[in-house]
Amino acid sequence: MPNRNIILKSLVGTPVTIFFQDLDGNFQWYVNPQSIWSIRDLSGTNERDIFNDSDLAKLATAKAEAASTGEPRTVEVIAHAADEESGREIRWNLNLTLNKTTDQQTGIDGFICSCTDITEQRQREQTLKNLLREVAHRSKNMLAMVLSLSAQTARVAPTKSEYIRRFTGRLQSLAKSQDVITDRDWRGSNLADLVRRQVFEDIPFQDGQITFEGDDLELGPNGTLHVGLALHELVTNALVHGALTLGNGKVVIRCERAHKPEDGATLTWTETPRVQSAATRPKSFGRTMLERIVPAAVNGTGVLELTDEAVNYRLKIGKTEIV
Repeated sequence: MPNRNIILKSLVGTPVTIFFQDLDGNFQWYVNPQSIWSIRDLSGTNERDIFNDSDLAKLATAKAEAASTGEPRTVEVIAHAADEESGREIRWNLNLTLNKTTDQQTGIDGFICSCTDITEQRQREQTLKNLLREVAHRSKNMLAMVLSLSAQTARVAPTKSEYIRRFTGRLQSLAKSQDVITDRDWRGSNLADLVRRQVFEDIPFQDGQITFEGDDLELGPNGTLHVGLALHELVTNALVHGALTLGNGKVVIRCERAHKPEDGATLTWTETPRVQSAATRPKSFGRTMLERIVPAAVNGTGVLELTDEAVNYRLKIGKTEIV
């Protein structure tokens, strides 16, 4: 076996620690300490001090195979140690390659092992798995929303062309909200960004026709999707037969946080003047969306008031939807 000083020189600048264990599992020496080997001197300690029973069993199997075949064996284990200052347990994922040999300096039989810290790699893999599970979960929820929107829109649309127009608009609203969520790494959205995507973009308003004021909330993904749908219903109504059909029509969107955080926040939409008489406004799925579906989804309440002077919508957003 090469001199350990030669080994040390060859390992400078690499993430590999080399250690030698006797047949009883005691660490005789190690060079180029990384991960657990760098926090304190483990010389003379036993593998039972840093590995749990299941990993000790994996090590024993690998050592037995290496001894019987004369070939190296690789095993992945988790090492544990307490931080000397805080006492907090630290864990490392280690990749060990073991080979049976004799230490030429001491004549002790045992195993020489190369050790690589793969903790960050395993953490990245776990993060990716979590993200993929989250994507799958959100995709299922999104498909359920699309199916529901399609069915409900078809139920009340008077013609095929009207169904296509309404459903396409709602689907595009979901897509815009999803873009906001994706831009923020799936955390949700700023309310101001959501208003910009759902209301201001791609619609040629005159300056001052629509204003957003008040508190800029941080909404979670669920809140983003449903508040986005509410904004879509409101702006579509205003564009088709509401105040935005007029050159002097105005919309004020305002958000206010409640004084107590547990009371969430309130989003209001005030549209003036009222174009269509309140008495002639029929019930619609859009109104159901604003007063029942969206409020239930954001753990709040929604009230749409249509008077002869204005369209007023008040949506209370529960604290669970605010980041």
